[in-house]
Amino acid sequence: MPISGAPACLEIRRASLTHALKIVAKAIGKDTGEASLRFEDGQVSIEACGTAVNSPANGVWPVPVFVGASWVRRLAQRMPPGDPVRLQIRDGHIYLERYSEPCTFTPTERPVDSNGPQVNEERLIQEAARILKPLHIKRSDLEELVSETRTKGTAAWSPDEKRMTAIVARAWVLLAPIGD
Repeated sequence: MPISGAPACLEIRRASLTHALKIVAKAIGKDTGEASLRFEDGQVSIEACGTAVNSPANGVWPVPVFVGASWVRRLAQRMPPGDPVRLQIRDGHIYLERYSEPCTFTPTERPVDSNGPQVNEERLIQEAARILKPLHIKRSDLEELVSETRTKGTAAWSPDEKRMTAIVARAWVLLAPIGD
């Protein structure tokens, strides 16, 4: 049981969780870091490598939980059967049905890189171009935009701003079809 004996158990639609894990796994690539899982307002948020994806969930999850990036990659490829699936914390482990791995309630400290976080800009631009292709936005357009933005100075996004962006994006997807 986690903090103060409070239960931590969520039920999540299998397809929704699989989709979220695949997006985060793609962002992680071969990174050996960790991912966080948070629950708020009926959404479990899975975040790693600057990418956060939310999935509707029901249950109780009182604190953020941190797991190795391998957990995300493994489950993105091989989700246990059942729908909905049950995510639980017990005895220092995170369980998705019967599959488990160790977890913590605090992020593992990583050495601070004096050059700032390493971002695979090429991969991010390529993925953005793939997503925006139906809108006839070319990779060269994105590269030019990144270049112009860089000349104005690098924006330092805080974790709260990244979270806010994910929330706004989720709301926009819901509202876009009814807008003018």
